[in-house]
Amino acid sequence: MSTRNFTHNSNFTFTTNLFNDEEISYYIQEVNLPGLSFSHIQLGRQSSLMNVQADTLNYNDLTLNFIMDEDLKVWKDIIKKMQSMREVYEGTAEEIKKFGYLEIHDDNSRKILKLEFIDIMIESIDDMQYSTNTDDDIITCSVNLKYDYYNISE
Repeated sequence: MSTRNFTHNSNFTFTTNLFNDEEISYYIQEVNLPGLSFSHIQLGRQSSLMNVQADTLNYNDLTLNFIMDEDLKVWKDIIKKMQSMREVYEGTAEEIKKFGYLEIHDDNSRKILKLEFIDIMIESIDDMQYSTNTDDDIITCSVNLKYDYYNISE
């Protein structure tokens, strides 16, 4: 018997203290599992160039599509946090780095993956689209996050 959460049509949750000072779990409609790559150095050797693997890992951004609640609390929390990080008259921004983790569950609600993101920060929040031309679709809002690195947790 499947115990999938059909109410939210999602088996992804993202838990963080980034948007508030408390740890909150959010239902996610879509998420990317960020890739990573090594930097490289090109060295000249006789008449050709040679690539040497460097020691720096580059992590791709994390993009989350949050399911919006009826009162837009998730959207308001993110906007308020972004605005509070910026001192308009001073021209400075506060650098806030916090934690977050993504859990992916199978149809039987068993956790199959947990990624712990270290020192995450908000990069941007995309436009939220409303339309009267569609059925009662779930409204989502995309948020892009940067982080220092992630760990695969058991």
